Amino acid sequence: MSNQNMTTQMKRLLYLIAEYTKIGDQYGVLSIKDLPLKALIYYGIINKIFDYDYAPLSIMYMDNRRFLNVSQEGEDDLNDLRDLGLLNKIRIATRSHTFIYAYSLTNNGIKYLKEIKSDDKIAVDSKLKCKCGRTYEIKVLLSGIYFTCSTCNVNINSQITDIEDVAYKCVPLIIKTQLTG
Repeated sequence: MSNQNMTTQMKRLLYLIAEYTKIGDQYGVLSIKDLPLKALIYYGIINKIFDYDYAPLSIMYMDNRRFLNVSQEGEDDLNDLRDLGLLNKIRIATRSHTFIYAYSLTNNGIKYLKEIKSDDKIAVDSKLKCKCGRTYEIKVLLSGIYFTCSTCNVNINSQITDIEDVAYKCVPLIIKTQLTG
């Protein structure tokens, strides 16, 4: 895959990661952990930033297993961005001796930000920045993952832990086989 094959979703995802890994105007300084990134992607889906599907997936959440709404398409785009050399993925050991992943921009990823259209940046900023212009802080709590702005006293639930009940019908299928002998 070449940079010419970058989809709108991939560009928006790269920009989202860029906004959460910068200090001041310097991109790629920090890393964003996998769990908050999953919450940002899901929040982006329900707010029409991304056109991905999602489904409940059992993952480690604060040293316990929990079902979260996770997008496999978003995960695939993260891997595509890594394959293009625009993202780094690092493995970090936690205090409880488990491993988590974190993402940051490469130098090529930082350079590519100039090629992202302002419409895509505005789409991301309109949902993930507070009215004061600050990028929401991410808080991972036992009750869920929240986006907050201490300046404006805003607290938004990402809803990644809100698993939907889906009604379905199951009809038994009886297959008759004929034994020949």
